[in-house]
Formats: sequence, C-alpha cells, structure tokens
Amino acid sequence: MTTLRNNLLIAATVGLMALGGCATTGGSLSSSASRLERNANALHDEAQDDDARSGFQRDARELAEEAREFRRTVEDRSSSKEDMREAFSDVSKRYHAMRDEVERSQSREAEQEFRPVTEAYLDVEREMRSRDDDRDRYASDD
Repeated sequence: MTTLRNNLLIAATVGLMALGGCATTGGSLSSSASRLERNANALHDEAQDDDARSGFQRDARELAEEAREFRRTVEDRSSSKEDMREAFSDVSKRYHAMRDEVERSQSREAEQEFRPVTEAYLDVEREMRSRDDDRDRYASDD
C-alpha cells in the first residue's frame, strides 16, 4: 500500500511539474509579446516626436498595431496555435519592413530607438520557435 501511495505521489508531482512548465512557457510568450507591444509603441511615439518621415511614422504605427493584435491573440485563451502563428506572421512582416526602413535610413538614432523592438521581437520569435519545436517533437513521438 505504501508503494502505491508513493507512486501516486510521484505521478502527481511529475504531472504538476509538467503543467508548471506549460504555464511558464505561455507566461513567457505573453510577457515577451507585451514587451514587444510596449517597445513598438515607444518607437511610434519617438517617430511622431522626431518629426520622422511620414513613411517611417506609418510603419512604426502599423508595427505597434500588429504587436498589440499579437499580444491580444497570445493572451486570448480561445486562440488556437494557428491563430497565434498567423498573428505572429503579421507582426513579423511588419517588424521586417520596419527593420528595412531603419536600415535604409542609415540613422544611428533610428537604430538605437529600434534596438529595444528588435530585442523583444527576437524573444517572441524564440518563444514561437520553441513552441513549434515542442509540437514537432511530440508529433514525432507518436
């Protein structure tokens, strides 16, 4: 009887650890998505304050909007993995367009203002890739 109880306790502990790992990953993506949104909004504010070209302002605004939509999708419990991938694809396209705009500007100031967006974006990208890798690994285990 003691062995059965110990085995049940071990199984329960392992199950809780697995659930905690899932919650941590989700929280980490949510945190990264929020940081991306904050940094994209700050970039948009800087672009308006600096009287940047209208194209630069527009790209910064669109990136901030896509980052907000991505964060909302991540935090929405009813969102599927496909919903998150689509939202990430949208924010990724905007990020890369904005990065190209910053590179074309050859402005050190623009590069410095864009750096926090890049750092947050790369965190989100890593989280998304990690989720896809986990899914692929579990699919191959079947």
